[in-house]
Amino acid sequence: MKTSLSLISLAILSSSAIANNIDVNALPKNHKLTQGEASISQNNNAMTIDQKSDRVSIDWESFNIGKQASVTFNQPASSSIAYNRVTGADVSTIQGKLNANGRVFLANPNGVIFTKDAQVNVGAILATTKEVEKLAEKPTRSYTRDEASFKRKKEQEGKIRNEGVIQAEEAIYLVGDKVVNNGKLHLTGNPEEVIKLNYSGNLDGIAVKNKTVLLGAGDSFTFDLANFSISLTGKQVAGLIENKGAIISNDRILLTAKGEDQLKHSAVNNAGLLEANDIAIEGGKIVLTEQSDIRYGKDSRNGATLKITQTGKDKDASIKIGGKITALAQTDKVKQATYHHNDRFQSGKMARDEQGKILYTADKKTIAKAEQAENGLIGDDGKRYTNQSDVVFVISAKNGGYQTDRRGYSPEFNQKFEALRLPYRDERILEISYNEKNGELSDIKIIKRNDKLDSINSKIADILEEKIKAKDYSFFKKNELDSLTAKVIEEQKQELINKLGINEQQLSLLSGDQTVKVGERVYTAPAVYLLKSNVTQLLKEVQQNKPDAKFEDLTLLASILNNRRPVSQGIDNSKTKTGFLNDEKKQIYPLMVSQSLSEKLKQNIALPLTTISTQTQLEIQNAEFNHIEGGKHNVMILANNAKDNEATIRLQRSHINLGGGAFGIGSATGFVPLQENILQVKQENGQLISLYNVTGTSLKQKTLNELLKNIKFYKEFESKFPTKDNQQISLPELWTQFVENPTIQNKNVENVNFYTFVKENFKAFVQDKLVTVPTQVDTVLSRSTFSDGSTINSSWKKFEIAKQATDIPGLTGHQYAPFNVELNEVTFQKSKDFIIADGFKTVQLNKVTSKDEIGIYINAGNQRSYFSKETNLSENVKKQGYEYLIANLEERITRGNFSVLNERYDFNQYNWDVNNKPFTRKLAHSERATRAANRELNRAFAEWTGDATSQRSHIDGTKITIRDSQLNSKDGFMHLLAKDVDIQNSRLTVNYARPLYDDFMPKASKIGINAKNIRLDHSHLFVSGEDKLNTSAMPGAAGIFLIGDVVGKNSSIYAKTYQGYSIRTSGKTTLSGESSAKDLRITVIHTGPYPKDSGSVFGANSADYFIEGIGFDVGDIIQRDEKGNVISGTTLSNLEFNIFAPNGARAFKSYDNSSKDYVPNIKVMKSAIFNYFERPRIVSLASNVVTGKSQALSLRDMLRNIDQIQGVKASNLGLQQASNTNLPTALNQIDNIIQNVSLPEERSEVEICDENNQECSTLPSKMNGKVSVGEIL
Repeated sequence: MKTSLSLISLAILSSSAIANNIDVNALPKNHKLTQGEASISQNNNAMTIDQKSDRVSIDWESFNIGKQASVTFNQPASSSIAYNRVTGADVSTIQGKLNANGRVFLANPNGVIFTKDAQVNVGAILATTKEVEKLAEKPTRSYTRDEASFKRKKEQEGKIRNEGVIQAEEAIYLVGDKVVNNGKLHLTGNPEEVIKLNYSGNLDGIAVKNKTVLLGAGDSFTFDLANFSISLTGKQVAGLIENKGAIISNDRILLTAKGEDQLKHSAVNNAGLLEANDIAIEGGKIVLTEQSDIRYGKDSRNGATLKITQTGKDKDASIKIGGKITALAQTDKVKQATYHHNDRFQSGKMARDEQGKILYTADKKTIAKAEQAENGLIGDDGKRYTNQSDVVFVISAKNGGYQTDRRGYSPEFNQKFEALRLPYRDERILEISYNEKNGELSDIKIIKRNDKLDSINSKIADILEEKIKAKDYSFFKKNELDSLTAKVIEEQKQELINKLGINEQQLSLLSGDQTVKVGERVYTAPAVYLLKSNVTQLLKEVQQNKPDAKFEDLTLLASILNNRRPVSQGIDNSKTKTGFLNDEKKQIYPLMVSQSLSEKLKQNIALPLTTISTQTQLEIQNAEFNHIEGGKHNVMILANNAKDNEATIRLQRSHINLGGGAFGIGSATGFVPLQENILQVKQENGQLISLYNVTGTSLKQKTLNELLKNIKFYKEFESKFPTKDNQQISLPELWTQFVENPTIQNKNVENVNFYTFVKENFKAFVQDKLVTVPTQVDTVLSRSTFSDGSTINSSWKKFEIAKQATDIPGLTGHQYAPFNVELNEVTFQKSKDFIIADGFKTVQLNKVTSKDEIGIYINAGNQRSYFSKETNLSENVKKQGYEYLIANLEERITRGNFSVLNERYDFNQYNWDVNNKPFTRKLAHSERATRAANRELNRAFAEWTGDATSQRSHIDGTKITIRDSQLNSKDGFMHLLAKDVDIQNSRLTVNYARPLYDDFMPKASKIGINAKNIRLDHSHLFVSGEDKLNTSAMPGAAGIFLIGDVVGKNSSIYAKTYQGYSIRTSGKTTLSGESSAKDLRITVIHTGPYPKDSGSVFGANSADYFIEGIGFDVGDIIQRDEKGNVISGTTLSNLEFNIFAPNGARAFKSYDNSSKDYVPNIKVMKSAIFNYFERPRIVSLASNVVTGKSQALSLRDMLRNIDQIQGVKASNLGLQQASNTNLPTALNQIDNIIQNVSLPEERSEVEICDENNQECSTLPSKMNGKVSVGEIL
C-alpha cells in the first residue's frame, strides 16, 4: 500500500515537473490548419499567427510558451476566434506571454498550466481539457444555431491551473474536471447594452451582454458562440473548482461544478478574492474558507447579486462559509432613481445610452451614437447632421362593399342561406408623403388608389387632393377630417337614394338585423350580415323603375346605412423616417421610444442580495457580512431540501453588519395556493350522477346521457336495417336506444376522447342488435353534430369531470419541507430585519446579540381550519390547511430597506405648502407591501384564534429556543411563533421613540410571542417607549402581545407605553410562575397623557377622557373547544402583576363572565398577586371586573410598590425615595415615572409616620412642617 502511494505521489510530482520544466524559449510545435485561413511565422522566440478568416482551427502537437517566449494572434476583429487543439500527450505550459486582440481557445485533455510568470492579455480566452474537432463556420442564416459541443476525450484528464496573470476584455473561461486559480484573473470589460431592432429598424428592446469569468467543472459543455456563453452538460464527475488567488471582474464571476446532471462529489473551494458585480458559486460541496474575501455589487443597476447554490444529497454535500462577504453598491445614492424607475428612455423621445448619447442607425442594423448639437447631431464619425423628417401620412377607410359569406344557416334543418358580409379591413384611400424641416413642409406627394376605390372614398380623395394643392392642411386634425367625410357620406347617401328611387320600407331591407323564417321558427342575423336573397329581391323591384340600378349600388348604400364607413388617419410608422441629413446627403435615423416601449425599458435598480441555497447542510463560521459606507447588504438563505431530508443551517461566531439591510432564512418551497375542486353532480332517481364538460364546445356540466342526447343525426340517414330479432330499425332509432342504455350511463369516461367513445360503444351496440354492422355507421357519426352545430369528430374533444375550483385564500395544502436553524455567538449590527420564515422545525439562538434598529421575525407557520364540500350536493366538511405568512421571502427581505425615506413599509411623507402648513402626499410605493405587513405581523396575534370556521393552531414539532442571548432593538420589534418557545438566561429588549407615520407599523406589537407553551427561565421581556404621541403600538397590537401558556422561573416582563395597550393576551392564555410569585414578575406602566380641563360634563381633569389607553388587555376574540365551550380568558397564578396607570389610562380591561361566558376575563388565582393603580373615574366601566383577588392601590401604595420593584428598602418616605431613583438596576429603568405623575397641587401630600406606624401626620405640599422620627428602615 505504501509503495502504491509513493508511486502515485511520484507520478504527480513527475507530471508537475514536466509541466514546469520547459525551455525558456519554447513555442507551440507542429501545427496543422484544419479550418480557415492563417499564416504562422516565427522570429527566434516570438511566434505570430496572422489570422485571415473570422474563425480558424489549428491542431498542434504541443502548445507551450517558454518564460522568455511570446505568441501573438493578430485577428480580423475582437469577435474572431482562434481554436487551438493539442493532439500530443503533454500538458500545455504557459510561462511567457500570450497576446491576442480577439478570442483564443486552447483545448488540451492533458491539462493547461499558466505558471507564475505567465502573462496573458487577450480579448477573450477559453482554456479547457474538453475538445471539439474543429469549429463550424459562422452561419449565414440567423435561424441557424451557432454553437460548439466540447466533449471529454480522456477518462483521466489533466488540470487547468493558473499561477500567473490572465487579463481579458470580454471573457475568461477555464473549464475541466479540476480547475485551480492561484494567480490573478482580471476581466476588464464592462457589460454592454445591446440594442435590438425590429424589422422596421425601430428600437425594440435592450439586452445586456455580460462579461464573465467562469471556472467550470463538468463532463462536457456547449459553447453558444453567438452569445459567447457556456452551458455545462453531461454525466456525473468528481469535479473541483478552487480559487486561492484573485478573480476580479467588472461584471460577472461564475464558479460552477454543476452541469446537466448533478455532479458526484463536485466541490468548489474559495480561499481568495472574488470581486465583481454579479457572482455565482454552484456545486455539491462548497467551502469558503476564513481567508475567503468576496466583494460584489459594484453596479446596482446590473444585478448586484451573490448566489451560492449547493445541489445534491451526497453524504459529503454541504456548504461551509467563512471569511468576508461585502456588498459594494452605494444604495443610498440611487434610492430616488430606484423609486421612480430609470426614465432615460422617455416616451416620444430619442433613445439614449448610459452616457446620454443619442442612439441612431444608418442601415437599420448597426447602432451608432451621436452627441446633441444645435439644430442637429454630431455623430461618432465627426460629421454634423441636420434634423429632417420624411413622413408618410395615411387616410384609410373601411371597404364599402359586401362579400359573400356562407355562415348563415339553420342548425336544426341544416339549411344554409347565402349572406353578404362587410369585410373588416382598412383600405388606404390616400397617402401623403412630405419632408418636414424646422416645421416647414416640402416635397409633398399624393398617392391615390382610384383603381380600387368606390365612389364615396374616391370623392373624399379628390377633395383632400384639392386641399393639399391649396396648401390647406387642416384635415390633419382628426375632427376636421371627421366633419369632411361625414358631409361627403351624407351627400353620397342622398345621391344613391335618389338614383335608385328607394322608399323607406325598401331601405329597411338594407339595414338592421336580417330575419328569415324556416318552418315555424324565425332566425335573426346581426346587422353585419345582409341576406343575399333580400338584396336580389330588392334589386328586381328597383330595376322596374330604374333599369340602370346595379347590385353594387345597393350594397354601397347598405354600407352607409349600417354605419360601416368610418375614416381614420395616422402616420405610417413603417414608412415614416425621422432622420438627420449631412452635407453629403448621408442620412441617419435616431431611435424613437414609444409609450409601450418606454414601459418595457424601465430599469429597476436592484438592491445587493446574497442568496445561499442548500439541499443538505449549511455552516457559516467565523464569517463577516458587511457593507460599504452609504450602502446596504441583504442576505437570503434558502433550505431547498426534500421533505425526507431535513436541512440544517448553522451560523457560528459570525458578525452581521448590513447597513440597514435584512437577513432572512426560509424555505425554497414555493407557495402554492390551496384549491378545492368540488365535484359537480346531479341527483336522479336517488343516485348521484357525475357531470362532465366536453372540451372545445359550449357543452358544460352535463351528464353523459345529456351529452349523448345533444348529438343530432342528418335526416338522410333514415334507411332501416334488419335486427337479430327480425325487425327493421334505422340508425337514428338505434341511437335513441343506445343513449338510454343503462350500461352506457355507468361508464367512467373521464379524459376519454369523446368521438372514440361514441364510435366504439355505438358500433358495439349496433353489432349486438343488427344482423350485420352497416358501413354507414362511421359516416353517420362523422357527420353528426352537437346541438350547437359543432362537430363531434374532433380529436381534441374529451370528457372532463365537471369541477368547481374554489381557492382557499392564504392557505396551501402541504407542509413545507422542514429545516433547522442554529445561531451560536452571532452578532447583528445595523441590520433592519432578521427573519426566519415559515417552514422551519427548530430554531436555536445561543449567545446571539443584536443592537440598533432591528425587526426580529421568527415564524414557523401555522395550520388553519376551513370548510369545503366534496360535491356540490354534499355538506361542508372541516379541513386543515397550512398558513405561511411570508409568501415571498426575497420581497420581504428587500421591502424594508429601500423606500425613499428609509421607512419600513408604506408611509405618508409630510411636506409643507406655501403657507408653511403641513400636508400629506401619499407615496404609492407599496400598497401591496402594507397588505403583506398586515398579514405577517397582525394575523399571528390580533387575528390568531378566529371563529370556528378559521381556527388557527400551531404546527406540531416546531420550537424556538433562545439561550444566553441579548436581543436589543431600537424602534424595531420581535415576533416569535412556534408550538414551543423556550427562553433561557436571555433578555429581549425593545426601546422606541420614533414617531410612526407609515400605514401599518403602529399596529405591530413591539414584542409578540405566540406559542402553545412559552417558558421564561431567568429571562426578561422588556419594552419601553417615550412619552409622546404616535410612537406606541395602537389598539389591536400592544407593547407586549402574548398568546399561549407562559411559565416563568426567576423571570420578568416589563412594558411601558404611552398609547394603546401595554400588554395584551388573546384567546386562552395562562401567565404563571413555576413555583411561586417570585418566579414571574410582570410590571405594566401606562403613562398616557393626563387630560386637561376643557369644561366637560365630567368636570376638570377627569380620567374619563382617556379610556382607549389600557395597561393590560385580554383581547376580545372568543376561543372555543371542540364541544363549543368558551375557553377564552387569561388566568394568572404564581406571579406578581403590577399595573400603574397614573395619568389617565385604564389599568386593565376585563369583564364579568359569570353570566356571559363569551366576554374576556382576567382570572386571578390565590397564588397570584394582582395590584393596580389608575385614576378615579366618574363613569363606571363594565370592563373593570376581575375574577379573584385584586388590589386597587392608592398613590402611596403605588409608590411603595415602585420602590420594591426597584429594590429600594421599605420606607414611608416613598415619594421622596421614588423621586430620587435611578433605575438601570432590577428592571433596567422605570423611566423616572414619578416625574410623569401630574396630580393637582392641592392634593399633593406627604405622610410621615413613626417607626411603628402608630402615629401619622399628613403635610400638604404648601405646608412647611418639621417632625422628628426614629430610624428609617
